[in-house]
Amino acid sequence: MLMVDEKLDVHPTRLELLRLKKRKALAEGIADILQKDLETLILALIEHARRVHSLRTSLIKSLTEAYSLFIESEMLRGTMKVSEIALSVEPLDFEVEVNTARGVLGIDFPAFQLIKKEADIIKPRFNISDTPIQIEKSASKSAESLKFILSLAELTAIIREMLEIIALKRRQINRIRFKILPQIEDTIRYVELILEEIERQDAIRVRVLQRKRKERVVS
Repeated sequence: MLMVDEKLDVHPTRLELLRLKKRKALAEGIADILQKDLETLILALIEHARRVHSLRTSLIKSLTEAYSLFIESEMLRGTMKVSEIALSVEPLDFEVEVNTARGVLGIDFPAFQLIKKEADIIKPRFNISDTPIQIEKSASKSAESLKFILSLAELTAIIREMLEIIALKRRQINRIRFKILPQIEDTIRYVELILEEIERQDAIRVRVLQRKRKERVVS
């Protein structure tokens, strides 16, 4: 038996029944589109997760090489000399610029960019004649690691946003499939039952009128 709160408040007419069926078809179409979007997002999320794994592997390798080269330079020139070189070098000055980039389904996702000062790009950081090649290579690997870290941060921000969008689309799909569609379907059944009952009553009235006409003719 239908409960009052399970159906929409409509007048049981054939026109309303037609509108309800169109509304049902529209809701099903929207749910299908949302489901396809959801599947696309999930596939993209899986691909991003693979990229995170690859970037982490590259980062660990880069940091390990940078550390090994630094230790090697200490072994060759001594800890004190390496410390002197480190103190004489100006630290890199950079900023992270946060923008947006168009991604899957045309959604704007965070995009991080490393911005270095022009002076740091042009001038050499080390005195070539007094600096072991291992320190230069170690610094280069450290800079490479910084790029990996920035890429990982960007991917993490994108994945976090994708998870929020996926959760939102799942809620939208569930609302359509488990609330809106059942309400429409219950209302359609309710209107169909009322219309069938009206048709039965009309058919009974027609038969009664026909019988009465026959009785008048006979009498």
